[in-house]
Amino acid sequence: MRTVGKAGGLCDQRGGDRTVAGAAGENDLPALRIGNCSGIELGHGQANGLRIALDRQFVDGFPLEHIRGYAKPHDLIIDAGGRGADDLLLLTGWTDYAFSSDNVAATQAGLVMTPPSLDVLDAAGHWQPVVKEIGIPVGRPQTLVVDLKGKWLSDRHLARIRTNMRIYWDQIQIAARDEQVKPAITRLDPIIADLHWRGFSAEATREAPFTYDYARVSRDFPWKQMPGRYTREGDVLELVRTVDDMFVVSRPGDEIALSFDAAKLPPLPRGWTRTYLLHSDGFSKEMNLHSASPDYAWPLPFHTMTHYPYQPPEAYPLTPARQRYLDRYNTRVVGRSLPPLDAAIAVQQQ
Repeated sequence: MRTVGKAGGLCDQRGGDRTVAGAAGENDLPALRIGNCSGIELGHGQANGLRIALDRQFVDGFPLEHIRGYAKPHDLIIDAGGRGADDLLLLTGWTDYAFSSDNVAATQAGLVMTPPSLDVLDAAGHWQPVVKEIGIPVGRPQTLVVDLKGKWLSDRHLARIRTNMRIYWDQIQIAARDEQVKPAITRLDPIIADLHWRGFSAEATREAPFTYDYARVSRDFPWKQMPGRYTREGDVLELVRTVDDMFVVSRPGDEIALSFDAAKLPPLPRGWTRTYLLHSDGFSKEMNLHSASPDYAWPLPFHTMTHYPYQPPEAYPLTPARQRYLDRYNTRVVGRSLPPLDAAIAVQQQ
């Protein structure tokens, strides 16, 4: 860690520290400098293309609120170093996000969560909003891609990310768009989809964000689970082929093993590489006390529902095909190991 100069005139007008990052160089290069308004450098890179490694050394100097998932409002300043007008901003990090109970506590404390937004500096030296929400890296480390094409408002390519969420960035890169290469997309549907009980992968790290070792598995069940009707084990290929509100209802510890026919992929042109993306569509449900219907696995969600849990006259769109799906697949019944929440609360109030 070494001292760098302060970014004069760019510190937040409200006072306090905010993080500064700079970037310059060729395609897909790192931020050259990461620091804060106190003039302390948190990391640096080289202009010759050396990437700042994904090394779990996160930018974390912003002040926190006392409620999980919430921080004091803070800024991340990114200097694109005079790059082109159609660059891509690559942000890799993780989010220590708030759960339902945290959001209830935040509401009671008068806090409002502000998802990260993107501003740019205009010719007059003022920040102007250009992207209302850039998204967040959900849970464990992920990379966000922010399209900067048409977003710059001056020759000085400075951008600002503003939020009060606990988002920890590990790597920041600027990538140039290559208009000469048109990517080809090939879709492969699975040929095998098998649902079975597996257990839980062991934690491979002691500090957040946690990573897991797939080779080490435990069959001990460390959590309670929602009672309800789950999808029976075995072949579930029919259920994962299309988005049709007929779900694989899996419980904690379940695994869906998928296989694809790689022979159906076309040969790659010379100099090309292939990137694999797994596209999935579904819903998840947690047992947090302040989540919707946290003590039961049902009712089933559906894509056109207006809220959850839905109330009459809104209902799961039960057709003959979906009734056959329920009767054929969702036959694994998990009983209640704990009393209902309303019963437990009634006991506590006596």
